[in-house]
Amino acid sequence: MRVGITSKLFVAISAACILVAVTMGFAVRWSFEQGFLGYLQYQSRSHSAQLKQKLEAAWAKHRSWDFAKDPAAAAMEIPELAEAGMPPGPPDMNPPGDGPPPPDTAPPYNAPVGNAAQPGAPADNPGAPPQPGDESGPGAQHARHPPFRVYDANMQSVLKKGPPPPPDAPREELTVDGKVIGWLLVAGPEVMFRSADRQFQAQQVRATWIIVGFAALLAACVAVVLARVLLSPVRRLVLATHRLASGDYSIRVPDTGSDELHELAADFNRLAISLGNAERSRRNFIADISHELRTPLAVLRGELEAIEDGVRKPDRTTLASLQAEVALLSQLIDDLYELSLADIGELSFEKVRLDVAPVVEAAAESFRDRLADKKIALETDIGEASVVMLGDPYRLTQLMKNLLENALRYTDESGKVRVAVARHEREIRIDVQDSHPAVPEPLLPHLFDRLFRVDASRSRQSGGAGLGLALCKHIVNQHGGTIDALRSPLGGLWIAVRLPTFEAKDD
Repeated sequence: MRVGITSKLFVAISAACILVAVTMGFAVRWSFEQGFLGYLQYQSRSHSAQLKQKLEAAWAKHRSWDFAKDPAAAAMEIPELAEAGMPPGPPDMNPPGDGPPPPDTAPPYNAPVGNAAQPGAPADNPGAPPQPGDESGPGAQHARHPPFRVYDANMQSVLKKGPPPPPDAPREELTVDGKVIGWLLVAGPEVMFRSADRQFQAQQVRATWIIVGFAALLAACVAVVLARVLLSPVRRLVLATHRLASGDYSIRVPDTGSDELHELAADFNRLAISLGNAERSRRNFIADISHELRTPLAVLRGELEAIEDGVRKPDRTTLASLQAEVALLSQLIDDLYELSLADIGELSFEKVRLDVAPVVEAAAESFRDRLADKKIALETDIGEASVVMLGDPYRLTQLMKNLLENALRYTDESGKVRVAVARHEREIRIDVQDSHPAVPEPLLPHLFDRLFRVDASRSRQSGGAGLGLALCKHIVNQHGGTIDALRSPLGGLWIAVRLPTFEAKDD
């Protein structure tokens, strides 16, 4: 079963929220128990000290425990006895530790005191929460003081309140004028808390789990909303990627915002545009190459059929025409091969230190006769100063021949071609300019694209396949230079090549 990122994010958010809710519930419960117990301990010590003072003062006043036999007198001296809601019971016969105490008329220690039917709720409404001043809720015994026992010096019970304290309750001496007059036993708050608050604790545990349940439900709802909101852009990207993979390069995704998803959407749109352009270029390239290959093949086929039919004789002129078409086809295939090598980085370069001026001059002189046949004047401006660079002489010669071939094919008769080489600081400048016709300004940046030609002024019959300038750009780039197409002062095209000198390469 495939689990999506939405489900994973939902589980992660909801699990984190539920874990926090459960942890907070346990932490609050633990804090309540510890804080309440500490509060009871403090109050118990305070009440024990106050009760001890009152008992010692009452004995000092009467000089005996006889007042304890009269419930009314005892309640006047010790108000805590009146809070118990019952008169002081008969004295116990056995002190703690001397055997089991006699049956006590007080309720068991774990039973509720007073008129409470159960801890934490009034008798007439067990489900109602404790009200302010109600002595039947949790801690009511503490509010009326904890149970205690008072023994005389002979360990005979003289006063009591509530159920008997546990056997391990600590004894406190009652002294007057340095004389031990009795003992006081007060129930500790730990047992009282664990017994009187047992039901309240259970209610709080249930309430805690109910709150945790509601928190988990709320966390699930929030997780669903967050998962949908946060992953909505991702879902759009996934759907758009599927369409892009299927060949729909027109797909776009909204890229509003300023976060990482916005950057991802913007990159996706740029990728779609690039792939669309690449696909159009591929189709155009295939169509143009098919046409370029078909043209010389069609001419060759026509010439051969004419020879077979006897329309044309296999003389020198016919063979020269066939040879020209074969040379054109061979040049096209060679250019395609070298461009394919350049695309994969396999076009070889053997760079050496050389003076580029003689290379340019030799290439220009090799075209002088061909230019003269078309009545195109060749002007060269080769300075006497050496322009040394680190380059491949074969590739630089190929560069110049492609530029001059382009000028030869696309310059009108009786025109002019100018070739110049100069050094400017640490830069070598090679300029090839020709006369009319001119290239429209908006088309100049596209001259180095493969199979691009300005058909309006440069016909297919006189022009090449449009691969020479693309190869020139790759050669210049491999030498660390730049090549640009500009409007020539002569009225035609100006190809400006800029290459670094040998000293610049050393730096």
